[in-house]
Amino acid sequence: MRRLTREEIAAGLEGLEGWALVADRVEKTFGFASYADGVAFALRVALLAERMDHHPDALTIGWKRVVVAYVTHSVGGVTERDLEAARQVETVYARMFAPNG
Repeated sequence: MRRLTREEIAAGLEGLEGWALVADRVEKTFGFASYADGVAFALRVALLAERMDHHPDALTIGWKRVVVAYVTHSVGGVTERDLEAARQVETVYARMFAPNG
């Protein structure tokens, strides 16, 4: 596993609306209609992390929002595994909250 360049990260984030490279990690803030929706989403992200054996650097629950961030500490930056986790988190969100999800 290798650390991706800024260009590779930017290319990998294409199509992942709201995700951005912040400092040395990729992150997104998700908004929710209620606090309970955010907590339910965070739980699903935690279960996904267990299945993938790749855990977020941050999974922060706030009032009607959840911040999810990924970085691979062993290489000191973002890897393809982090981008794949971000894509999977998007799938979880879409299944839970998209109008036709």
